[in-house]
Amino acid sequence: MNSINRNFTNETSLPRAFASLSRDLHRQLANDRNRSFRGTRGVFPAVNLHESDTGYVLTAELPGVAPENIDVSIEGATVTLSGERKIERVAGDGVAVHRRERQSGTFRRAFELPAEIDLDAAKATHKNGVLTLDLPKSAALQPRQIPVETP
Repeated sequence: MNSINRNFTNETSLPRAFASLSRDLHRQLANDRNRSFRGTRGVFPAVNLHESDTGYVLTAELPGVAPENIDVSIEGATVTLSGERKIERVAGDGVAVHRRERQSGTFRRAFELPAEIDLDAAKATHKNGVLTLDLPKSAALQPRQIPVETP
């Protein structure tokens, strides 16, 4: 307790103590932020994948990615999303960047589905930064009713 009181009794020690605390806090926050971005860089775009009896629906969050910069390919049971997010950088005399968290660059993700897709019926739509893929299962894999005949 005496050491704490001693640090804050001197008028010039208080601003130094707060400055030191502020530097430590900013350093820790920067380390945490960088650690979390490093962990998520490889998983852009974030996706949800749902299965029904007839097919799959894959949604991918692609904010800031124009539809013409998105490629979707299907080979067998593998769906691949790739593309590029381009973010305009502000530069010039008198411009200071205070924070740059939005990332730009190319991306590629592949998903192995449990069943093959009917390529002719697959659809992709892009609305409000969300890509939706409707991926019907191959007709050979669709459940069918077989009528029972009597002789």
